[in-house]
Amino acid sequence: DQSLTRMGLDYVDIFYSHRPDPETPLEETMGALHSAVQQGKALYVGVSNYSPEQTREAARILGELGTPLLIHQPRYSMLDRRPEEEGLLAALDELQVGSIAYSPLEQGLLTGRYLDGIPAGSRAASDSPFLSADTVTEDLVRRLRALDEIAKSRGQSLAQLALAWVLRGGRVTSALIGASSPRQLEDSVAAIGNLEFEPDELARIDAIIQP
Repeated sequence: DQSLTRMGLDYVDIFYSHRPDPETPLEETMGALHSAVQQGKALYVGVSNYSPEQTREAARILGELGTPLLIHQPRYSMLDRRPEEEGLLAALDELQVGSIAYSPLEQGLLTGRYLDGIPAGSRAASDSPFLSADTVTEDLVRRLRALDEIAKSRGQSLAQLALAWVLRGGRVTSALIGASSPRQLEDSVAAIGNLEFEPDELARIDAIIQP
């Protein structure tokens, strides 16, 4: 209620449980989401950072309550493939639940800013809690440069390649991006101009990012 008042809204489109609370029964959390819809404070509900097993259980509880689970918001990028490896994307396919990836550009690592190391004024330079300087190793920079070469061969920027990769095949509904300028926003949106990948391109990307 306080959030709606601050935003000047009567309702939100989607109300997420941003991560499971180990101290609270899942039935109680899903009940709260259901209540928000019943009271007209949200149109739909979603979850974020839930494991495949937790997602299945959340969907079951919500289904019994009569409020379907609409979408899951996982962290997913070329450098963080846990939704694939842990079976989350398969679970969402099974449940017919959408997915909206967050951090698809991996805190800026996949925007091309780090192709020559750590630039001044970047998140890594300031040791952001989300990206430390220790993360930007020589090996990572080497791999980023290799990905950039693939992007150039497709007529894309590295950021466009990263977004297209996340959205490939239609398994991911949408991707959340951040932008500090109109130019960055325009560059990211242009990724939808080429979401198709040849098998050899995907194989080359896997060879670079799987190690």
